[in-house]
Amino acid sequence: MSDLIGKAALITGGTSGIGLATAERLADRGADLLVAARTPKPEFEALVARASGKAEFVVADLSDPDASAMLGKEAQRLFERLDFVVHSAGGNVPGKIEDLTAEAWMHAFDVHVHSTFHLFRACLPLLRAKGGSVMLLSSVAGLRGCPNSVAYQTVKGALPQMARALARDHAAEDVRVNCVAPGVIRTPFHAAMPEDVRLNNIENRIPLKREGTPDDVASLIVEMLTNRFITGECFAVDGGMTMRIA
Repeated sequence: MSDLIGKAALITGGTSGIGLATAERLADRGADLLVAARTPKPEFEALVARASGKAEFVVADLSDPDASAMLGKEAQRLFERLDFVVHSAGGNVPGKIEDLTAEAWMHAFDVHVHSTFHLFRACLPLLRAKGGSVMLLSSVAGLRGCPNSVAYQTVKGALPQMARALARDHAAEDVRVNCVAPGVIRTPFHAAMPEDVRLNNIENRIPLKREGTPDDVASLIVEMLTNRFITGECFAVDGGMTMRIA
């Protein structure tokens, strides 16, 4: 299916995990891509080879506000519009409050919340051009409590509300903003999880009794990006973790 030929997408954190899976789905449907990440990876070269449209990569650390401004200018140069923005860049910030330095706390906000502020501002003129769609990546950790991750839970919890605020403010411009909250997904993010924790999640916390895949999340992201009557929503992709009662 090549129904997205002529559409332009910016994906941050797009060389691994959910970001890469989303980029692959958009590329397979013909979209032009601008992919940003802190480091290039061989997986992106494979994506370029399979893409029917443009596929450009830029190095960008989204904790730096200048990176968002640069991405907006690069998207303007390449496409003169943005139909889709997927902000997948992020990272874990473990620890209870007494374990965190003030610098680590602020870095969590820089990576997840402040980067969303700067990226949306940089991309808004291009999104307005054709009525674009934005997807933010939260986490089930931002919807429910979990141990030893106060900074991560706080910043991920901010993103669904930020999506609602942005969606409401820009609905009249036909700019849509939504959010997805993945659960335990088989990505590099969860690769460091101890085996006993992984098995406990599967047996006792996930009703479907399995981990998700990046493509499980990417399929919903692309559906929400392309559905022009969804805005201001946050959907969990978590095998039932957030709905369980026992």
